[in-house]
Amino acid sequence: MKRNLQLDFLRFLGVALVVVHHVPFHDSTAFGAVISFIQTGGWIGVDLFFMLSGYLIATLIIKEYQANGSFNIRLFLIRRGFKIYPAYYFLLIYQFWYSANIAKHHQSLTRFFHEFFFIANYTKNNNGHLWSISVEEHFYVLLAIAFVLMIKFKKVNFKTMLVLYLVLLTVAVSCRTYNYFTYGNYDFDRDYTRSHLRFDAMFFGVLIAFLANYRKAFMQRLKAYKYKPVIFVLCILFLLTNFIYGRWDHPWQGMISLSLNPICFGYIMVCMLDYHNPRFLHIIKPLAYIGTYSYSIYLFHIHFLGLALKLYPYGKPVFYISYIVFALIGGIIVSKCIEYPFLKIRERYFPNRYKKPKRELATLTPTS
Repeated sequence: MKRNLQLDFLRFLGVALVVVHHVPFHDSTAFGAVISFIQTGGWIGVDLFFMLSGYLIATLIIKEYQANGSFNIRLFLIRRGFKIYPAYYFLLIYQFWYSANIAKHHQSLTRFFHEFFFIANYTKNNNGHLWSISVEEHFYVLLAIAFVLMIKFKKVNFKTMLVLYLVLLTVAVSCRTYNYFTYGNYDFDRDYTRSHLRFDAMFFGVLIAFLANYRKAFMQRLKAYKYKPVIFVLCILFLLTNFIYGRWDHPWQGMISLSLNPICFGYIMVCMLDYHNPRFLHIIKPLAYIGTYSYSIYLFHIHFLGLALKLYPYGKPVFYISYIVFALIGGIIVSKCIEYPFLKIRERYFPNRYKKPKRELATLTPTS
């Protein structure tokens, strides 16, 4: 299936924000100030990933249902496994080996198994950024079960998904608010990494997919809305507040922003999907190419940060640049060597069940 440049560009934006966010410190130079600014709010790249994931996966499921009148949950989970597991488990095994043989700092078997079975985001036994993969896995299962039930009860429609999204949104905001007023602080593990506190971000993407397929007239009105540019700018301005205040400085950032960020990203995505300026598409094409490898870049970028720290003095522009270059190129190599061969096997032995998309759907959905 033909890929969508706008969506792959958003993938690039998400992984670029996360890569810079994980630079450990910043310096007082002008270049360091720029890095520091991006670092402060770069965590919202995960919110963007979550929303995109919800939209893309839901669109694939909807297409299968529309083409066949049914949804094969077994095939869905197998295909997701071929996408997620090879590079992920390779990383886990490599980390375990590296910690024992190179770093001489043995990683506990407990942490290894918590990550292996995707429960690390509830146990604090994780390698930092891998908590989000656990959230993704839990989301796949929840969405698949929800869709099976919607089919069984003949409720595959926008209204049903809207109700589910509002329930998840209420749960997330209520729990984070309760935690803050109970404990008096914002805690990363307690408030940021738990699946039930992040599902609303993914299901907003799902909601957009349902809107595009089951409320097409409303979607067209949304795209043609005369104040769309104003709302677009307001969404960007709100997202920029995360780069000013950060995640830890203001309670509302931890309680509300985690749910509003995906909504802003969702509106931006809808606007970008409807924007086909040839010059713009030409400019973003190389960045979109990098975005196609965002998953492996995300998985392995921390290791390339360690490599940059060993090779170059911290705080110098060459360190920042080398880290970003290592992360991007290294992630692409991992994708080509590990991720993509398994995707070829997937397409050969477990092909999707939906028919070749019409032109309208082809512009909305890349291969995932």
